[in-house]
Amino acid sequence: MAAETPLESLQEEASCSVCLEYFTEPVTLECGHNFCRACIGQCWVGSTTATSCPQCRETVQQRNLRPNRQLANVVEIAKRLSLQATKGTGGDGLLRLGHS
Repeated sequence: MAAETPLESLQEEASCSVCLEYFTEPVTLECGHNFCRACIGQCWVGSTTATSCPQCRETVQQRNLRPNRQLANVVEIAKRLSLQATKGTGGDGLLRLGHS
Protein backbone atom coordinates (compact mmCIF):
# COMPACT_ATOMS: atom_id res chain seq x y z
CA MET A 1 0.00 0.00 0.00
CA ALA A 2 1.37 3.41 -0.97
CA ALA A 3 2.19 5.92 1.72
CA GLU A 4 -0.35 8.70 2.15
CA THR A 5 0.60 12.19 1.10
CA PRO A 6 0.28 14.95 3.71
CA LEU A 7 -2.82 16.21 1.86
CA GLU A 8 -4.43 12.76 1.98
CA SER A 9 -3.67 12.53 5.71
CA LEU A 10 -5.24 15.95 6.27
CA GLN A 11 -8.31 14.98 4.24
CA GLU A 12 -8.75 11.83 6.32
CA GLU A 13 -8.42 13.73 9.62
CA ALA A 14 -10.98 16.30 8.40
CA SER A 15 -13.54 13.59 7.55
CA CYS A 16 -16.38 12.19 9.64
CA SER A 17 -16.17 8.43 10.27
CA VAL A 18 -19.96 8.14 9.87
CA CYS A 19 -20.60 9.88 6.53
CA LEU A 20 -16.98 9.76 5.26
CA GLU A 21 -17.32 13.37 4.06
CA TYR A 22 -15.68 16.51 5.40
CA PHE A 23 -17.08 17.42 8.82
CA THR A 24 -20.11 19.70 8.82
CA GLU A 25 -20.65 21.46 12.15
CA PRO A 26 -18.16 19.17 13.91
CA VAL A 27 -18.84 18.29 17.53
CA THR A 28 -16.66 16.48 20.05
CA LEU A 29 -18.03 13.79 22.37
CA GLU A 30 -16.85 13.25 25.95
CA CYS A 31 -14.58 10.45 24.72
CA GLY A 32 -12.78 12.86 22.38
CA HIS A 33 -14.10 11.56 19.06
CA ASN A 34 -15.50 14.01 16.50
CA PHE A 35 -18.55 13.74 14.23
CA CYS A 36 -20.79 15.96 12.16
CA ARG A 37 -23.60 17.25 14.38
CA ALA A 38 -26.20 15.75 12.02
CA CYS A 39 -24.40 12.39 11.77
CA ILE A 40 -24.17 11.83 15.51
CA GLY A 41 -27.79 12.91 15.89
CA GLN A 42 -28.80 10.40 13.23
CA CYS A 43 -26.84 7.64 15.01
CA TRP A 44 -28.83 8.29 18.17
CA VAL A 45 -32.33 8.65 16.65
CA GLY A 46 -34.75 6.33 18.39
CA SER A 47 -32.20 5.29 20.99
CA THR A 48 -34.06 4.12 24.09
CA THR A 49 -30.93 3.07 25.93
CA ALA A 50 -27.80 4.99 26.86
CA THR A 51 -26.14 6.64 23.89
CA SER A 52 -22.65 5.62 22.90
CA CYS A 53 -19.87 6.81 20.65
CA PRO A 54 -20.08 5.05 17.25
CA GLN A 55 -16.29 4.79 17.18
CA CYS A 56 -15.29 3.51 20.64
CA ARG A 57 -18.73 2.60 22.08
CA GLU A 58 -18.10 4.59 25.27
CA THR A 59 -21.36 5.74 26.88
CA VAL A 60 -21.80 9.50 26.43
CA GLN A 61 -24.35 12.16 27.33
CA GLN A 62 -26.20 13.58 24.32
CA ARG A 63 -26.36 17.02 25.89
CA ASN A 64 -22.56 17.19 26.19
CA LEU A 65 -21.83 17.72 22.49
CA ARG A 66 -19.17 20.41 22.26
CA PRO A 67 -18.79 22.38 19.01
CA ASN A 68 -15.24 21.95 17.68
CA ARG A 69 -14.46 25.26 16.00
CA GLN A 70 -10.77 24.46 15.54
CA LEU A 71 -11.65 21.32 13.62
CA ALA A 72 -14.12 23.32 11.52
CA ASN A 73 -11.25 25.66 10.62
CA VAL A 74 -9.01 22.70 9.70
CA VAL A 75 -11.80 21.35 7.47
CA GLU A 76 -11.95 24.67 5.61
CA ILE A 77 -8.17 24.60 5.09
CA ALA A 78 -8.34 20.99 3.84
CA LYS A 79 -11.09 21.93 1.39
CA ARG A 80 -9.04 24.84 0.02
CA LEU A 81 -5.91 22.70 -0.32
CA SER A 82 -7.87 19.95 -2.07
CA LEU A 83 -9.30 22.49 -4.50
CA GLN A 84 -5.83 23.92 -5.19
CA ALA A 85 -4.42 20.44 -5.74
CA THR A 86 -7.23 19.58 -8.16
CA LYS A 87 -6.68 22.81 -10.10
CA GLY A 88 -2.95 22.02 -10.33
CA THR A 89 -3.52 18.53 -11.74
CA GLY A 90 -4.94 16.93 -14.79
CA GLY A 91 -8.06 16.23 -12.71
CA ASP A 92 -6.69 13.02 -11.21
CA GLY A 93 -6.04 14.57 -7.79
CA LEU A 94 -2.26 14.31 -8.07
CA LEU A 95 -0.47 17.61 -7.72
CA ARG A 96 2.26 17.97 -10.30
CA LEU A 97 5.23 20.07 -9.30
CA GLY A 98 8.22 21.07 -11.38
CA HIS A 99 8.63 21.47 -15.11
CA SER A 100 6.09 20.32 -17.68
